[in-house]
Formats: sequence, C-alpha cells, structure tokens
Amino acid sequence: MRRPLVAALCLGLAALPACPAFAQHTTQQRQQPTEVVLVNGDFSLPAFTASSTTSPTGWSVGSTSANNGTGTAQGVWRYAGPNWGNPARKNAVMLRQSGPDYAFKQRLRGVRPGARVTLTFDDSPGTNSFCPARSVEQGQTYTVQGSGGTVQSELTEPDPDKEFGTTKRGVWRTGRSYTFTADEYEPLLTFVSTVPATPNGGANGTGTNGGQCGPLVANLKAVQVEPPVDKTIRSGALPPSVAFRGNDARPVSQAVTECATNATRCSFTPLDDYSFSYYEPARQADETYINCTRATLDRERPLKTGGRTISDLPAAAGLPPVSATAAASNMNQQFTTGTGTTPAWSPSTERTVKEVVHPGEASWFETQGGRQRTEGWFTSNPAPTDPNLDWRLYTVLDYPSPQIADKVYQRTGPLTTGELARCRADRPSAVTPNDQGAPAGGADRG
Repeated sequence: MRRPLVAALCLGLAALPACPAFAQHTTQQRQQPTEVVLVNGDFSLPAFTASSTTSPTGWSVGSTSANNGTGTAQGVWRYAGPNWGNPARKNAVMLRQSGPDYAFKQRLRGVRPGARVTLTFDDSPGTNSFCPARSVEQGQTYTVQGSGGTVQSELTEPDPDKEFGTTKRGVWRTGRSYTFTADEYEPLLTFVSTVPATPNGGANGTGTNGGQCGPLVANLKAVQVEPPVDKTIRSGALPPSVAFRGNDARPVSQAVTECATNATRCSFTPLDDYSFSYYEPARQADETYINCTRATLDRERPLKTGGRTISDLPAAAGLPPVSATAAASNMNQQFTTGTGTTPAWSPSTERTVKEVVHPGEASWFETQGGRQRTEGWFTSNPAPTDPNLDWRLYTVLDYPSPQIADKVYQRTGPLTTGELARCRADRPSAVTPNDQGAPAGGADRG
C-alpha cells in the first residue's frame, strides 16, 4: 500500500512547471487502407513473351526442401496477359496440383499481426492443352489463405466451349477478394490448386495431365488496415524478434549472424508509427528516511538512478552492448544510423538532492525513467536481385530515451502505524542503574 502523500517535489533533468502525471498515451486506429506491396504481383519477372515455365521472382512453391533449399518457385507456368484474355491484360499463373506440398505462396512484407488484409485477384479455368475436358467444363477449384485467416475455396467459371491451345482466351472472373486478419509478422499468402491429376487427362481425354492442369490467377493486389498502436504493453512483455529469408522463416540467430558481418551488411528501418517515447511506472530509488527525532532534518544526500535496455536479440548483435566500454557492434551502428540517435544503453546518474524531513515524517524518492520503444526491421543492404535471398529481421527495443528527461519525485508523508510503533520502541540498553538495590559508596572526588 502506498503511504498518503503530504508533499511532493518533482525534480527533473529539465525545468518543469509542475509535477506531471504519468504519461497517458492514446491509441489511434488507422481507418484508411494502405497498399501492401506484393513482390512481382504481376508475374512479369523474369521477363517473358507468350508463356514461360521460368519461376516467377519472389514467389515460392512447396516446402524449402522441395525447392532445393532455395525457396524459389519451380515448375510454375506463366501466361502473358495479351495472349490469354485477361480483361486488364495482366499476366497469369497456373496453379498446379503436383504433390502434397505443392502451393504457390509469398510472405506479405510490412504486414504485422492484427492487420486486416484484403486481397483482390482475377481467375479463370486453365488453358493448358493438358486440361481434361471434364475439368474445365464444370469450373476448376482452388483455395486461398493468409496466415491467421480461414481457407477460402474458389470455383472458377465453367468453360463449356472446352477450347484448348494457343487460341484459348480463358473465362475470367475479375475482382475476386479474400480478407483475413494476420496472426503473425509477414503472414504467408498461399494459393493451392485442388484440381487433381487424372489418369485420363489431355485435350482429347487421353493420357495423363500429371498435375499440369489447374486454374489461372492474375492481377493480384492487396491492401491492409493496420492495427492500432498498443502502448499498454509493458517492457517485460515485448513481442519476440522474428527473421525471414525470402519466404522462409529462419532462426533469429541466423539473421543476426548475417547482419553482423559488417556495418553496412544490413540497414535498420524504424517503424515510426509504432515507435514512441513514454515514462515508465514510478519506482522507489534508494532508501526511505524515517525521522523519529524532535528536530527537523535538513541535509543533502546523494541519489543514484539508472536504466537498462530490454532486447531479446542474441548477444552477438550488440544491442545492447555487452558492456558500457564495449565498442559499438556492426548492428549497433546500423541501428543508430537508421534511427538517427545514439542511445545511452545503460545509463547511471548520481546527483545531490536537498532533503528536509520534519519530526514524525518519512522522506523518500521515486523516479520515472524516460523510455524509448523502437520497432523496426533489419534488412539486407543492398537488397539482393533475387527477393528469395533477402534477409529481414524484425525486433523491438526498449531503452532509456535520448529525447525525454527522467522525472525524480521527492516525497514526504506521515509515518505508517508500523513506523510509529518503531519510533516508540525502547532502546536496546541495560537497566539503569545496575545496582539499584545497593547503598551508594563513598564520594568520588577524583
């Protein structure tokens, strides 16, 4: 229980007109959707003309092991928009079913948990000559899902003409949409064909399609409504760091090893809308002085205060440094360059304060440290030509603020019941006189 306050003096590192209350932060919900950048969302890279089986840049198919450890898409067929009938003349990708882990996917850069993401796209039955007639005449099925969202099943328009070959133009549905709430950083967007391989495939109903037939998707675009800034999270409950290479989640330690190679290997970009200064809850500094005397105590006393940095990055990152005298690590330099500040990671301050304590009062000091919380991403610098080789490391650091001064409160108040009882306690001394039952001796004249 906090003692009732009789008086409080606010001693700050900067002149203040009065003792400010604990900083109150409001959260603001972003109502306007913002664009989500899909890497190669138009499937134009690498460049091609009519059709191509070259993997589209930035997308992955199946597991990492299925991609020979590279995370790049393999065996995906692309079709040029002008040749295949998309109304917006957009390039298309054919979704295929070629094994249990065959999915077309990409991580959505810049999307955070709680974001409401809406994806729009076009679709059409497949145009490949391997498609069996009975597959396209009833429409083709596939699913779309984002991390944190439900699986949405889709059925393309039927193709009663059952035309195949280079003259085929597709039966396009435009403006399809899928909305989900992300449950992780950089949620994974996944398309999966559910058109099975059949033993009787082919344009004429002979042979097998071997998973070479599936629906087309094109004209992918995405927007998000970002979640509000949550300033109620205490420094001991910060979200954990996460790391990615291309579309694959990787251990944070691997990303740190990559970025720590040299001072320019990665760049740090703070998320300004999710980074802020604040005052931590008040805590008592040093001892409380109890005045049990009949005199007023008027003195100067030293007061020590300090702060520390909270981060879950491995020690190899040097955020915070391993010691106050350690040289700035490579990632430390990347962080300070990106934020434009050089934090005092673990500052310690000693000052002399004036203390006046009246009889029957207690005196103590409380501090509210000025803190800075910075969220952001370490990313490969420069960005590699292949986005599937791009390292990205999300982290949040909470450290003593270089912008706002600490607050020091000098407080006095009445004694508690226990403190009053202690002030009235007997002194621990022997009974006086020790020989109270014996007569006095002769005079002591020295």
